[in-house]
Amino acid sequence: MKNKQEIDKAVEQTLNSLDGVQQCDANEYLYVKILNRMRDAKEEAVKFNRLMLRLSFVLALFVCVNGLSYYLLTVKPNTKQGKTVSGSSAFSNAYQLNNNSYSY
Repeated sequence: MKNKQEIDKAVEQTLNSLDGVQQCDANEYLYVKILNRMRDAKEEAVKFNRLMLRLSFVLALFVCVNGLSYYLLTVKPNTKQGKTVSGSSAFSNAYQLNNNSYSY
């Protein structure tokens, strides 16, 4: 441990070194430089936020289109399941050849 004389000596040396300190003059344009850097940082943040907003909108649109297409492709149409006619009976039905009457 240090004794009181050593501590007082260190304090005096510190105070004596502070006697020669003078006030520093700041650069005339320092305030403007600081404001410009702050403005540039803010502009970069705004650009980044706009980019993220656009990307999130595109992603949301992509998800909506995919969900809608999935829904439309998986929904089965509600049609009547009637009897299908094929071959000669379909031909005779189309040209009304199935009745035995003459239509002159």
